[in-house]
Amino acid sequence: MRTEEWLSRWESGQTGWHQQGGSSALRKFWPGVAAGSRVLVPLCGKSADLLWLADQGCDVTGVELSEIAARSFFDEARIPYAESRSAGFGFFRAQGHSITIGCGDYFDFEDQPFDALYDRAALVALPPDLRPAYVQHTRDLLKPGAVQLLLTLEYDQSRAGGPPFSVMPDEIEGYWRGLRRIAARNDTDSIPPKFRQAGVVRITEAVWLNSAA
Repeated sequence: MRTEEWLSRWESGQTGWHQQGGSSALRKFWPGVAAGSRVLVPLCGKSADLLWLADQGCDVTGVELSEIAARSFFDEARIPYAESRSAGFGFFRAQGHSITIGCGDYFDFEDQPFDALYDRAALVALPPDLRPAYVQHTRDLLKPGAVQLLLTLEYDQSRAGGPPFSVMPDEIEGYWRGLRRIAARNDTDSIPPKFRQAGVVRITEAVWLNSAA
């Protein structure tokens, strides 16, 4: 999804990709990291997964284009927060929880290297031409050997276009040679209406984890 479209959807409330309550796959497959480990969550939206990771003892940093999404996360979770500005980003920092959301262009985001990555909604939101740059920038933000948990979708892209986009195993393996596909679930109940109308009858959610974890 392009920047303008992403912002427009948040402004109009067209956020059908948002998972109320967070991801069951995260809760099942998160490998666990040392308390205080810094976890990067790209294109985080207002995901409840941020709070779940913080509750596991992680220091969580989400990156998001839309400030509407960031404020919605804190308001819906009833978490007080403070706002600041730096290097073209708006930062929203929780009070009482180790959660920060930086709002701006992900490709301009810089920080100290992170211990872990959780990507549920970033790679699948990007069209093919933006994915290589996303992967490279994400690599640059991680420590060597960082834990990486990635959730992707697989479906017949010839029938429907994203977002969310279908990202097949050979593409993932080309980007991250250290990741392995540890689980897959056919999810027919949550097929978006526009996909059903286009004739998509099956979507597979795949779970990828790096061997270091």
